[in-house]
Amino acid sequence: MDDSNADAPLYERIANQVEQAMAGGALRAGDRLPSVRQLSQQHGVSVTTALQALRHLENRGLVQARPKSGYFVCPRLPALPEPQMDLRVDAASFVSMDQVLHEFLLTMEDPQAVPAFQALPARSLLPEAKLQAILASVNRRHPEYGTTFSIAGSAALRQQIARRAVSSGVQLRPEEIVITNGGMEALYLALKSVAAPGETILVESPTYFSLLQTIESLGMRALEIPSHPRAGISLEALDFATQTPGAVRACVLLPHFPNPGGSLMPVEHKRQLVQLCAERGIAVIESDIYGELYFGDQRPPVLKSFDEHNDVILCSSFTKTVAPGYRIGWIAPGRHFMKTQALKMRTSCASPMLQQEVLAQFMRDGGYDHHLRRLRAALKLQAHQMADAVARHFPMGCRLSIPQGGFMLWIELPRHVDSREVFALARLAHIGVAPGAAFSISRRFDHFIRLQYGDPWSARMEESMRKLGQIVAKLAEAPSRQRQAEHALQA
Repeated sequence: MDDSNADAPLYERIANQVEQAMAGGALRAGDRLPSVRQLSQQHGVSVTTALQALRHLENRGLVQARPKSGYFVCPRLPALPEPQMDLRVDAASFVSMDQVLHEFLLTMEDPQAVPAFQALPARSLLPEAKLQAILASVNRRHPEYGTTFSIAGSAALRQQIARRAVSSGVQLRPEEIVITNGGMEALYLALKSVAAPGETILVESPTYFSLLQTIESLGMRALEIPSHPRAGISLEALDFATQTPGAVRACVLLPHFPNPGGSLMPVEHKRQLVQLCAERGIAVIESDIYGELYFGDQRPPVLKSFDEHNDVILCSSFTKTVAPGYRIGWIAPGRHFMKTQALKMRTSCASPMLQQEVLAQFMRDGGYDHHLRRLRAALKLQAHQMADAVARHFPMGCRLSIPQGGFMLWIELPRHVDSREVFALARLAHIGVAPGAAFSISRRFDHFIRLQYGDPWSARMEESMRKLGQIVAKLAEAPSRQRQAEHALQA
């Protein structure tokens, strides 16, 4: 054993040697460390001392313990700055989505893509076997669920949703919850409940293209408000844009790890936003589909927890956390309940009862909490692994968000690099890139791309990031080569 720091406790000296191996590249992000027993044998120390060394590394954030798997090297934070915030606020306009979005949607189900185009957890991270067993059991006991439906939805599921809502800082009653066909139907019903065609809906920018498509389908205008990659929507810009009474009818916000930015709105900002919208008569529609996927110690409180007038409409779903194929979401419309329920009856009428009962039992038995703990740990590791790969493989001039939860990395490329070209070249190589042009009705994010890290890290993922970095580097160099050619012609 190296005695260069002989005054330090034995476990610290062992931990320092492991840290040196990380710094030298012998141990890389995601690598598994020797077991406690192996470490004790290698250094000729007791199992207790070896365990102290590993826990010392864990407390310093250098390694991560995984139940029944051991200790793994945590990825280092990339040495890239975060994306810059564009503070411009354009006038509200009708939504007309870019052609590149149509091309992206046609490509999303590419089974060979690594990473995948869709922002979802990999199947290996989802409890398929457990859900299948519960489904078989529920189907045996209640065969009528396949031939009947309930407009109100599963009472058991609404009870579980209300129970879980307490952890997000809000009190809900099961009878004021409407079950929907996924999170997008919940947002559709919310918008229809509070706004009419031609009215203006405030959204953060960038925002999820499906939300823009929904606003487009309803004939409403979208007003994009700049969003910071770490703290979310700019309150100053929101205040400025809503000063004229009646100019904005509603706002749709994702305060927790939205697609694509991955920001987390500070608690005090939430309080101020809800108060400001209440004073100006602006309905708040909150989508919390990523709220359970936090990487910190506590679940962040929802906007509705600061709602004193029962005016915030809270929407969420299970599609991003446990069962994408079930398409089960929900909405708590507050004082808009009667209108929302009537709209639900006129659109899809009801949602599949069998899947609702499966989810209710999964939550009631504790399986959901256990699954979320494992999923959050996996996503946190995968986020750092992908960020680390971007920092290593992408050219100078790129900027990178470091999300505190969710699925997405938001990457700013050199300004002259067109995300449409990156997308076109990447999809030929089966690399799941979403072009920034799809996340806004303006052109301000044409040099951004979104990557999702729902897939576990692998050698193929590393290779995809290397190839993607080469694509970006080639496009970044193109203008300089063009200028060199022009100078040569002039000479």
